[in-house]
Amino acid sequence: MSSVIVGPFTGYSKASGFPDPRDASTANVREILRQIIERDGPLARPSVYRLYVEGCPYLQRVGKTVRQALNRALGAMLRAGEIVQEDELGDGSPEGQVLRIAGAPAVKVRPAGRRDLLEIPPSELIAVLRRQGSGPIRAGKDDETLFRAILEYYGFTRLTRSRRAYLTRVLKRAKDT
Repeated sequence: MSSVIVGPFTGYSKASGFPDPRDASTANVREILRQIIERDGPLARPSVYRLYVEGCPYLQRVGKTVRQALNRALGAMLRAGEIVQEDELGDGSPEGQVLRIAGAPAVKVRPAGRRDLLEIPPSELIAVLRRQGSGPIRAGKDDETLFRAILEYYGFTRLTRSRRAYLTRVLKRAKDT
C-alpha cells in the first residue's frame, strides 16, 4: 500500500492501486480488506466499502456488483476467523455491522478523521458518552444534550436529521445495555 498515513481514518488514494474486486482473485481482495480493517477498524461495513473504492483506481462508486464481490471476500474472512462482525445496533442495519480483526479490541475511541458521524461505530459513540458522563447512560438524561456532547467531541457542528436518527438508535442501544 502506498498511501500516506496522516491521521486516523485518513482514507486511501487511487495510487494505492487496490485490485478491482469484480475480476481480482478473492485472495487479493481479502488481503486488501485485511489491511483496511487492521488500519481503520473497528469499522462499519459501508466504511469498508468506501475505503476500498477510494483506493481502487478502477472504481468510482460502491455499486451492487462491487458490494457483492467485497461481501464474498468478507464472508470468507469471517468463516476463516480472520475477522469478527458484530451487530452493534441489534437491528441488522449496515451501519450497525461492525468489522474488526479477530482478537482486536471491540472498541477503539479515536478522532473522527475523515469519517462522518454515521461511520463511527455505535460502540465507539457509547464509549465516548460513558467517558463524558462518568458512568452508565440513563434514560433521565436529556437526549439532545447527549447528542450535542457527541457532536462536540468529534468536532461536528450540525445535527442533521440522519445524524439525529442514528444517534437516537445508538442511545437506545446504550440505555438497553
